[in-house]
Amino acid sequence: MQFSRWLSAFNSANRETLLSYHEQHFPYSAASADVATIDREHGLSLGTHGFTEREVEKSSPTSLSVLLEERGRPQFARVSLEVDADPPHRVARFQIGPIPTPPQFLSKAELDQRRLDGPRRQAVIDTLGRELEAHYVSAEVAQKMAGHLREKSKGGGYEAITDAATLAAILTEDLQQVSRDRHLSVRFGPIPPPPPEVLQSEEPPPWMLENNFGFGAIERLPGNVAHLTINGFVPLLGDAVKAAIGARMSQIADADAAIIDLRSNGGGAPPTVALVGSYFFGPKPLLWNSIVRRDTGETVEFWTEAKLEGARFGADKPVYVLTSGRTFSGGEDLAYGLQAQHRAVVVGEVTGGGAHPTEPRAIAPDLYVMMPWGRSVNPITGTNWEGVGVQPDVPVPADQALERALEAVRARLAKHESVR
Repeated sequence: MQFSRWLSAFNSANRETLLSYHEQHFPYSAASADVATIDREHGLSLGTHGFTEREVEKSSPTSLSVLLEERGRPQFARVSLEVDADPPHRVARFQIGPIPTPPQFLSKAELDQRRLDGPRRQAVIDTLGRELEAHYVSAEVAQKMAGHLREKSKGGGYEAITDAATLAAILTEDLQQVSRDRHLSVRFGPIPPPPPEVLQSEEPPPWMLENNFGFGAIERLPGNVAHLTINGFVPLLGDAVKAAIGARMSQIADADAAIIDLRSNGGGAPPTVALVGSYFFGPKPLLWNSIVRRDTGETVEFWTEAKLEGARFGADKPVYVLTSGRTFSGGEDLAYGLQAQHRAVVVGEVTGGGAHPTEPRAIAPDLYVMMPWGRSVNPITGTNWEGVGVQPDVPVPADQALERALEAVRARLAKHESVR
């Protein structure tokens, strides 16, 4: 019943319908990252055009696992749901994520394409090991991972795997077990093309519009405090994207204080992180972050910008940043950078701990590895948040972070007003 209610609300693609359902049955704190806020969930609803239920995998009085297929393209997802045992059976845990097409929904030709024999499977493992040793951000960890793959393969640990998508999932688990690097994964499917340097047209792509350029709600709270939610950082594909970001950042420029909500931010493009960070400083550029590539030794620097679209919030007014255990990658970059520059107070939970940028590298015609290739270096700390996360200045559970930040900022503003 609860799953059917959620699917109906999700497939409506109506923001108010989704909010009404969640208020009654499903707190967002119970959701996985892809649907952890109304903005993310509504964006996913628009982007998928809804889901069709294809198969119930497991079912009990309080739990359910269901295979879904997107209505807009042949992409499958798995939902795992747990509800409270007592009425009104509110959702206690909800996870959703994309998966390769399950074998039972494949044609014979597609099954043949995914089928692995011994030589092909071993070639994948050998190629993956070489790619890791040549390009992974840490040469030492790469050697450990490659050695683990060779030892497991030598002992017959992969012999029973005859499906390429299954092998990709198991290899990902093995690599992350050694490296603890959540950016590192092996994936089944065609290798994605590199993003374009600029847009082919003046209009941003539809997915950016549907996801509001990565921004969530922008509110003005009592006391002239801006509450800005950012769920991700889109690529800077042309001037129209910069203008759209500037328009959203300008909405908080005249506030007396700002609270940046990154609790559901899963990351994005490093140049966009630096651009957004620029709005909280003056026009003089400062080095935000550097990324050092291990295989070539090349260093890429990211600076705040002297000229911005729209209005700056500025360098002097209070800034608070909200984090959760789901804050990851680019979301951590913004929180860490503002904290290191002593520009913001971080309130919430320790973040996910992913600082390594990635690129896809082919290991077989239908398999590739998302390869973390570089190490972030903050100019103030000389290090980054990889594996340890951003440590909050004010540690509190994520669902209490906004309230605690509001208390702190109002006390700070009141003290400032009394001094004046």
